[in-house]
Amino acid sequence: MSSDPSRNHLDRHERRRSLAWAHVNGALWSIGNGLTTGPLVSYFAQDLGAKGIELAILLALPAVVGLYRLFAPRWITLCGGAKRACLVALAASYLLLATLPLIVLEASVSASPRWALAAVIGLLCVHQLLEFIGTVALWSWLADLVPAPIRGRYFGRRNAWQLVVLVPTLLASGRLIDLWREHWPEQILLAYALVTGAGAILLLASLGPLVAMVPTPLRRIAPSSAHAGRPTAWLDVFACVPFRWLLVFGCWLSFFNGLTQVAQNVYPKQVLHIGLATLAVLQSTMRIGQIGVGLWAGGFSDRYGNRPTLVLGQLLVAAGPLCYFLSRGNWPSGVFWIGAAYVLWSAYAALNVCLPNLMLKLVPDASRGAGIAIYFAATSLAYAVSTVLGGVLFDALKSHGPWSVGPFAVDVYAIQFLAGWVTRSLAVVWLLLLAEPGAWHWSQIWRRRSRPGAALPQP
Repeated sequence: MSSDPSRNHLDRHERRRSLAWAHVNGALWSIGNGLTTGPLVSYFAQDLGAKGIELAILLALPAVVGLYRLFAPRWITLCGGAKRACLVALAASYLLLATLPLIVLEASVSASPRWALAAVIGLLCVHQLLEFIGTVALWSWLADLVPAPIRGRYFGRRNAWQLVVLVPTLLASGRLIDLWREHWPEQILLAYALVTGAGAILLLASLGPLVAMVPTPLRRIAPSSAHAGRPTAWLDVFACVPFRWLLVFGCWLSFFNGLTQVAQNVYPKQVLHIGLATLAVLQSTMRIGQIGVGLWAGGFSDRYGNRPTLVLGQLLVAAGPLCYFLSRGNWPSGVFWIGAAYVLWSAYAALNVCLPNLMLKLVPDASRGAGIAIYFAATSLAYAVSTVLGGVLFDALKSHGPWSVGPFAVDVYAIQFLAGWVTRSLAVVWLLLLAEPGAWHWSQIWRRRSRPGAALPQP
């Protein structure tokens, strides 16, 4: 079988084989990413003595460098195709991440390990910058490989594979960290080095399936890459009104997600004293739920549209901070409400499946690379700014509160969790204004009333 990218079409067998390898890539990436990001890094930073603003910077700076995804279309052009652009960027990203365990080991024997926090922040920034660029190339590549009528179902299955392998990974890593903390608390950083080292190895292994995948024919890459760096490519993206509403939704959601990140990361460890193993169980429950939600969302969105699926998913996800607010109590009730939040966050699978699917549907083919880069760069900037702002507000409110409001005591956590619930719920307004091509829209009800006898189109 030849994989010459100069051919004008893809053989059906090559396409199916490549899509199967993409599932393997997603599974390996999911395990490696689970061992090098998320609560594990947050707990590690807090063990190094990170305060609210420092934790905010750790969470936000990788999103700031995500702005450089705007150069991803040009990178695809320079590399001569999405496959080479993806592999080069991701290989550099994961090789750099492989040095993280060395920093952790050095910090474990240092008398003053707080310097390691700055080193970890810088390392993760560059790592995620390269990974972001590689991810834009990967999505452009998959957009050509996956036929449009089955994208929802395919991305739903890919998401399910990622979650199936991630659940035992989270449980095992969380249990290892907690056992290590129990028996060798003075050497807890060694456990972090072991876990992050394993994650870096698996991320490097995830490149193998990508190597086995067939390149996208240059005939299909050329329109999106050759013009991606010209002003007309960006103008074509913004000329699409539905894409503009999707961009507003993404920026709104990212901003108000970031605003409460510090509070959400500090609260389980420092207020409820939830161990990493318990948190891993809650995360695993969420991931198991996401398997079913993702598979349902893929088929439902292919039939009825991505927009209604996103509206329902976002309303459920937005209720997570409300559960955090209701968790104000002792250990059993607090963990119950935190668990309820993680159950609701299973609906994130609907967003993970439908957002990229809708974005690929709205962006013109000739501006696909530019559209993907704009969306991810803008939402990253919104998340980064709000996360730092949230960290500053967290430290300021924590030093001045709590306050009495009638019979209730209101502190920094109550303020941020309630605000998070309200603002995230309001994000659906922007989705309601978005008209998805080929899908039913609420405005059709008014058009039907204005034209008696006109039938609503079937989804």
